[in-house]
Amino acid sequence: MSAPHCSSPPADLPPDDVFQEVFLRLPPEPTFLLTASLVCKRWRRVIRSSAFLHRFRAFHRTPPVLGFFQNLWTLGCPPGRRIRFVPTAGPAARISPPPGFQGWVLDCCHGRVLLYSYSDEELLVWDPMTGDTQCVSAPPDVVGEDVTATLVCAAKQGDCTDCHSSPFQIIFLACKEEDQYWVSACIYSSEIDAWGSWAAIPTPSLVSLDSSTLVGNSVYWKIDFAEEDSNHILEFELGQSQRLCLIELPEGVREKYMSDIHIMPAEDGGIGFSGVNYSSIHLWSRRIGSEGVAGWVLLRIIDMDKLPLSGALAGDMFLWSSVVAFARDSDELFLQAESGIFMINISSMQLRKVLEASGSAIYPYASFFTGGCDTVGIDDRDE
Repeated sequence: MSAPHCSSPPADLPPDDVFQEVFLRLPPEPTFLLTASLVCKRWRRVIRSSAFLHRFRAFHRTPPVLGFFQNLWTLGCPPGRRIRFVPTAGPAARISPPPGFQGWVLDCCHGRVLLYSYSDEELLVWDPMTGDTQCVSAPPDVVGEDVTATLVCAAKQGDCTDCHSSPFQIIFLACKEEDQYWVSACIYSSEIDAWGSWAAIPTPSLVSLDSSTLVGNSVYWKIDFAEEDSNHILEFELGQSQRLCLIELPEGVREKYMSDIHIMPAEDGGIGFSGVNYSSIHLWSRRIGSEGVAGWVLLRIIDMDKLPLSGALAGDMFLWSSVVAFARDSDELFLQAESGIFMINISSMQLRKVLEASGSAIYPYASFFTGGCDTVGIDDRDE
């Protein structure tokens, strides 16, 4: 008669810090942490801990693009406004604007969104991940009905992986047209809770209000190509100078890119712009030459017709398209084509469609997903 079989005791599970090291190396898109958190309560507890989340953000540094916001008019009597969020990264679909707020999205920066209520003349800095909001009255003595604003992180250190509680600045821009075009700008600082003085400059045309970009210590906007001499971009220097100035674009930009470019950081770290010429995206940069003279250089050409899309080459799908947005916290570029909005990572050259045809401006939103009650959108009420 054989001896009874004795099962060996269960092996000890690794400590939490071993799991943390594994989870740190998951891709930053929220789907991966969400899936891991569903395995067991212990994994969920590790992933949800504030210590791990801080390490996760510091490890990856560049947050994923969770989607983009759009300002839409709704039909009805009377017609109204609403803000739509289009997710591009799974569980982030639950993001919705603060209840009761009536206004537009103006900008997104480091996980926060800048909203503006035209009727109340009030700005709202909103963190969709935590739900925190901070109201700021529009600056006094606004001249001009065409207004926009840009949100800038004012953290003292260069590490912007966790800006949700960092101080911020708002650059408010107002445009008016009298005998000529004028643009005025001033800065709000959350650290002193006050607006600065206005700076103003005449411009050859109105400023394009649906996009801006921060490079170094300056914010840039595109000047509309409505006038023959409006071949410029607008620069506002932050810091002590707070100076507005115009920068001339390369000759022939209006004709080459069908009067449509998008201002964005260049791949070499300076200010740049992108434009679509037939099915090719041209990426430009402004550089200072050996003699101290600034000029524009064509850095790179992306042939869209040769990129794969849904298992086939894109072909002439982007023959009539334009760049409509760039996620300032990542390498994602957004294009509007006849068949919809497409998203391309200019580092990996991955191309995908994210929305059917839409003519509304888009505001990309990038953040490490913290989805309300926890970082991966998992409600703990069943525990």
